[in-house]
Amino acid sequence: MTPEFLRRYYILRIISNPIVYGIEKNEFVPLEDLQRSLDQLRSNNMDDPLYDKLNLHSQKTIKRDLEKIKSYYKAIILHKRNYGYYLEGYYINDALKEIYEKTELYLLHHHAHAWKTYVTTARSSLSSQVDLVPLIHAIEQHFLIEITYHGWYDDSFKTISGFFQALHIKEINKAWYLMAYNEQYGFYAFSLDNRIKSLSISKQQVKEPVAFNPKAYFKNVIGILKSDITAEWIHIEVANHHFKYLENNPLHHSQQIVTRPKELDTHNLDYKNPNIWGEIKVYVEPNYEFLMEILKYNLWVKVVSPLHVKAYVKHHLELMVNYYK
Repeated sequence: MTPEFLRRYYILRIISNPIVYGIEKNEFVPLEDLQRSLDQLRSNNMDDPLYDKLNLHSQKTIKRDLEKIKSYYKAIILHKRNYGYYLEGYYINDALKEIYEKTELYLLHHHAHAWKTYVTTARSSLSSQVDLVPLIHAIEQHFLIEITYHGWYDDSFKTISGFFQALHIKEINKAWYLMAYNEQYGFYAFSLDNRIKSLSISKQQVKEPVAFNPKAYFKNVIGILKSDITAEWIHIEVANHHFKYLENNPLHHSQQIVTRPKELDTHNLDYKNPNIWGEIKVYVEPNYEFLMEILKYNLWVKVVSPLHVKAYVKHHLELMVNYYK
């Protein structure tokens, strides 16, 4: 992240949500208020070089920044004379939400020491053998990486050693994974925890790099594991008090609402009351990671179809119940 990126990021954030920054002028942001907010952010972080260029905010500079914002973020910021700047349509799309989230997470880590009294973050399993910045650079430049990896049960206890093309890094459930490829193993998901015994980045570029589209590859899976199981629509009933949660935190990007609970707000949770149950559906592979995700939601969700997926979940629940007999 550069100081210029951060300035443009805050320009976009201030204009898209001005009330957070104390600007309450019918969703418009006058130039003076924008400059004042940027000055305040700079003042709050005076000793941090990342914030060095927040107060470089002349009208000419902001005009150039708005063009960059339009190009990078596909967000159009307009200006109405005598009122100020505003975001066209007042709509924050999913791509922009992702940029906001990733930048805020970066800033949390950047300020981790200074903010440790106020923010607690979850520990991840990332190995000390792994440095993400040069690894990302290797992905960008198609540099070969050399890995020595001792697998656990999920990896059939295999020891893998060799050169791979690094393709994509994915974080899920406090764990980090590297998608990589070579001819012997094909596409492989390496857990970037202490299974990584060594990882080095060469200066040798892949001669014929393979293409990798993470959205397409992970399209029908909950987590990281892609199996030979056919994806299908799975219908899940959800109790009302958790229905709202899954509306805001979908199980999967394919999630659709089939029916909403007839009684969305009830003080008593009577799971025998059919009116507290709504239904969603997701189009995924019903594999091990899907099972783990369903079990995470306790008695608040139940798979209702297809019957073989319902039986798969039921079988595992019965095995668990037997532990306590």
